[in-house]
Amino acid sequence: MFRPFGGRIFRPWRAGRGEAAWPLGRLQPPQQPLAQAVTLGHTRPMHAPWEFWIDVGGTFTDCIGRRPDGVLVRHKLLSSGITPGTVAAGSDAWRIVDDARRTDPPQFWNGFELRLLDQAGNIAATSRVAHFDPQQGTLHLAAPLPSAPSPGQRYELCCGLEAPVIGIRWLLACPLEQDLPPCSVRLGTTRGTNALLTRRGARTALVITKGFADALHIGYQNRPRLFDLDICKPQPLFEAVIEADERLAADGTVLRPLDEAALARELAALRRRGIES
Repeated sequence: MFRPFGGRIFRPWRAGRGEAAWPLGRLQPPQQPLAQAVTLGHTRPMHAPWEFWIDVGGTFTDCIGRRPDGVLVRHKLLSSGITPGTVAAGSDAWRIVDDARRTDPPQFWNGFELRLLDQAGNIAATSRVAHFDPQQGTLHLAAPLPSAPSPGQRYELCCGLEAPVIGIRWLLACPLEQDLPPCSVRLGTTRGTNALLTRRGARTALVITKGFADALHIGYQNRPRLFDLDICKPQPLFEAVIEADERLAADGTVLRPLDEAALARELAALRRRGIES
C-alpha cells in the first residue's frame, strides 16, 4: 500500500481464490477493483496526457502508466532494452513463433532486430522483424535466417532505444514507426548507486587545486569504529590526480589564474590512458 497520487491510498489488486493473478505487462486487470481504487476521487479530463512513473534498476525497469481515463497499467522489462524469447515449434527461416509474444501489442515488434543465439549465448544469426502477429505469437522476418531455428533456441529483440522508452511504447501500443504522443514522465534510477557500490563506473580522475592532492585521502577525523587498531579505509573512486595550478582566496578573488593550456595537456594524457571522467 502506498500513496503515489495526491496522497491517496492505493491498494494493489490481488487475485483471490479461484482467480487468475494479473500478469506483468497486461494492459489492464481482468476485474475492476484496481481501476476503481486508482480513479476514485480523481476526475481527469479525457484529453489529459498519459503519465508515467519509471524505475530503472540494474537488471529490470518497471514502468507504471496512468491512462487519460485514470486507469493504471504497468510493464516490466530488462534495463538493457533487450527482450529475450524462446523459439517454439512451427518456426522456420522466415518466421519465429513464441507463445510469450501473444500478450504484446499488435505490430509492436515491427522494425526490431532479431538476434538468434547459439547454445553459448553468442549471436548466431540476425534479421529484422517485418510484421508481428500477436494472435499467433509470430515474428515474420524481413530476410530469412541461414537455417531454420530449433525449438527451444533462444533469441533477442532489440532496437537501440533505452528501456524506459521501450516500456512507454509498449504501454501505449506504439510501434517504432509511430511518434510518441505528448506525455508526462517521472524517472528514477539506482544505476548510479549500483555503479558506486560495484565500482563498475567510468574510470575517473580527480582535478584539484595544486597542493591538495591528498585531501580526499586524508578525509576527516571521523572514527566510526573508535577502538579498531587496524583501520581499513575504502579505496577512492578516482585512480589519478591532476593538481591544477591555480588558487582562489576565501572571498573568491583569483590569487593565481588557472593555466588552462597546461591543464588541457594533462587531461589529454589521462584520456590516452583510458580515463573517461
